[in-house]
Amino acid sequence: MTSPFFTLPLLIASLYGLYFTPLFDTLMSTWWGHDLMLGHFVAVGSLFYFPLLGVDPAPRKPHPVIGMLELTVGMPFHAFFGITVMMSTSLVTPFFAHPPQQWGIEPLADQSTAGAIAWAFGEIPTLIMLLVMAARWMRSEQRVARRTDRAADRDGDAELTAYNRYLAELSAAGSDWAGVATSPPDR
Repeated sequence: MTSPFFTLPLLIASLYGLYFTPLFDTLMSTWWGHDLMLGHFVAVGSLFYFPLLGVDPAPRKPHPVIGMLELTVGMPFHAFFGITVMMSTSLVTPFFAHPPQQWGIEPLADQSTAGAIAWAFGEIPTLIMLLVMAARWMRSEQRVARRTDRAADRDGDAELTAYNRYLAELSAAGSDWAGVATSPPDR
């Protein structure tokens, strides 16, 4: 269930399928419908972001580059949603057409602001998450480098010694590297 081939379409379909259909008005007409909608978005968002940012073991932990790619694939869809809501010349949903008079809200201007917020709240947190993922990746690579260095210190850099021996054997055999297919020794 945490595959991006499931979670990303679910995230996008939830966004467009809810806000651009009569389902939004139906859910917003009751408090439990509104809570159900909020719970749905929290659940779908958690499914999408858990493999990318979760620290607990997961069935699928993508390589950091793949994770960053997964994260950026959804950005245009969220941006397009926000821009569509922001630039619309008519109300996207009739639910907000008649706010209480004392609020002093112009529904179309309010919708435009909501679209801008949706756009920003989709892009800015995603960029922050990309930075977090890049920082995690760098720390992970540094841990691997330290572990490799400790192993080399313990065994006298056996891997480098074996590779140098392999190169010396090639040189001694008179191999000219052109057209000679050889492979390094097994480790």
